[in-house]
Amino acid sequence: MILNIGDIFTLQERETKKWFTFQIIRLKGNDTSYNTVYADLDYWSDRKPVANDLAGMQVLYLNHHSWYNKVSMCWAEGCRFPLKAEFVGNVPVLYDGECSKYGDWPDGIQQKETEKWKMIPTDQVAAYQQADCQWGRFSMVAGKGYPIGLCSVNDEILDLINDYEELNKLPRLNRVVTTRYRPLLIPFLERRWLIRELVWEHCGQPVLDVRYTHIETLEVNDSDVEEIYLPQDIRKVTLRGKLSPDLRIYSHNDGYSLALIVELQKDYLPNVGLPNLKDLILRNITGVDLTNAPAFYPHLIRLGLIGNPGIIHNVSSIKQLKDLERLVIHDLFGYSSVDFPLPVDLPNLQSLWLESIPAEVGRAIKRSYTYKIPDMSITKQRSHEWLQENMNNPLRHWDGKEAIPKSQYSKAVTLWKDARRKITEAAKEPDTFSNSILSIASDYIEGFNKIDNGLHFIETEEREDIYNAFESLLDEMKMSVNRDSLHSLMDEKRKW
Repeated sequence: MILNIGDIFTLQERETKKWFTFQIIRLKGNDTSYNTVYADLDYWSDRKPVANDLAGMQVLYLNHHSWYNKVSMCWAEGCRFPLKAEFVGNVPVLYDGECSKYGDWPDGIQQKETEKWKMIPTDQVAAYQQADCQWGRFSMVAGKGYPIGLCSVNDEILDLINDYEELNKLPRLNRVVTTRYRPLLIPFLERRWLIRELVWEHCGQPVLDVRYTHIETLEVNDSDVEEIYLPQDIRKVTLRGKLSPDLRIYSHNDGYSLALIVELQKDYLPNVGLPNLKDLILRNITGVDLTNAPAFYPHLIRLGLIGNPGIIHNVSSIKQLKDLERLVIHDLFGYSSVDFPLPVDLPNLQSLWLESIPAEVGRAIKRSYTYKIPDMSITKQRSHEWLQENMNNPLRHWDGKEAIPKSQYSKAVTLWKDARRKITEAAKEPDTFSNSILSIASDYIEGFNKIDNGLHFIETEEREDIYNAFESLLDEMKMSVNRDSLHSLMDEKRKW
């Protein structure tokens, strides 16, 4: 697609089927990075726009949530221009201000949010916007003071209140996290339009019915739940922990506008009854068979498969997902280039991101897909020898990470293996195990202090990796240790 400044395109929003428009307002060279600025326009209609509609179009000014009369615009990658966008016409640029936002091409969400904002009760909108100007003020909830701008509450607050209307004193509240059954919570959420995220662990009920709430993101961790009823505007559902084999999810459009994320606990592809699902991400895969994927989710547009690491069986089944536009595979093995789909098998594929895959597969895909799709990334191609050595190495994703020198990665793995050997020996003496662990942890952290000295490659993410890698050894040995004391020691010893 050759883009010109002033071009106006239209797309259809996926769920509502309404048409929206955007204009190309700036171009920067022909590289494949963020090189195009577009501005959303205020067109939102059941009718596809035509050239005669251009004269009445203006840029879209955002006023929902914490936007205050700001033009909706964004830098996007020219190479990933949406294939289904249709050219309407070219007019002089409608807005030429500076743009500081980088992201993807528009999907109609800003026009959709603008319309939804008009439906929210005016008293809730007014309280929200007033609180936005009162940072530093506190509200008394159940006798305790909380910032008026508090956005999230959990059991610590929920356990204090007898009447959920107390939470109306927190007008910017948008997220609720709870770990127990609360029969009055859902009726309260039905009244609060701006609470958009619900995280519920162990609600202990077979049916979770949130269809009349206004949440857009739901996270559930409960093997007792067998039925989930979703609201119309839901965008994302995350399932964690052990799932009931009978779990079914009911959506007004059978998942058409939904992204489903599943943290797999068992090596099977769950079928939750969403035949129109467009976006599926499976994480924590140790082994999964994709044979039934086309039958369970035949209309997928985006598929993400993230290993722990793990094995994919019957990867060739992906060939049957003819609507697929984006495929992501990380840390998964057990297949050959013969099994992997060819470009002709996936006629709508536009984006292919592969990381930590078999080297032979990566080489073949590069030969097949180069110049066939606009967006492709293949990194960390693993040899058979690498797999044998690293499949159980929790720091394996450091190998090839841009910020971590190869030599320091090797030293980090050596530290982890040394800690594993010492912990295995210490487990033979249960009476002294706790004291031994503290000594081993101290040596472990000191080792990372040395390899980070002067390089400073260990930041927040790497620090969590180091801690989690050590704790994985304790989990492997199934030995009880005071984790709080362990964390305190590690925090005290580390210099990063």
